[in-house]
Amino acid sequence: MTGFHPEAWHWIALGLGLAAVEMVLPTNVLLWFGIAGVATGLVAAAVEIGAAWQAVIFATLAFVSYFPVRWAARRLWNGDQPLDDTLNRRGRSAIGHTVTVIEAIENGYGAVTVGDTRWRVTCKQDVPVGRKVEVTGVDGTTLTVRPMPAQPEE
Repeated sequence: MTGFHPEAWHWIALGLGLAAVEMVLPTNVLLWFGIAGVATGLVAAAVEIGAAWQAVIFATLAFVSYFPVRWAARRLWNGDQPLDDTLNRRGRSAIGHTVTVIEAIENGYGAVTVGDTRWRVTCKQDVPVGRKVEVTGVDGTTLTVRPMPAQPEE
């Protein structure tokens, strides 16, 4: 009885099939095995090797492609890598900017313009219209500000 001897196209078909399934299922696992399958098929097409060595190449490539990416992704998800926390958080992107008061801050609340958008602001002290303030934080859709030191008139 003879054993099955996979050819290059078997590995390439397996790899493409796994990649296609990855597009349908949100697993983020099968893509790496698909890449390993295609790469194994390319190696098998270039070099005449036995089925056992083809399986070893596939397993090695799958391990080498999957686990480092998984490790890096887990580090990102756990916050070990700095992420841009202002992405899709427009208020956070205003922190540190100096803006002008357009509606006097009285009893803790007023308004400023950041770019082309009017923002409600809160401050511990009253600030008149036209005064510069620095954005120090954000709470939902309300910016927290502090007055800038008065600049001498030029």
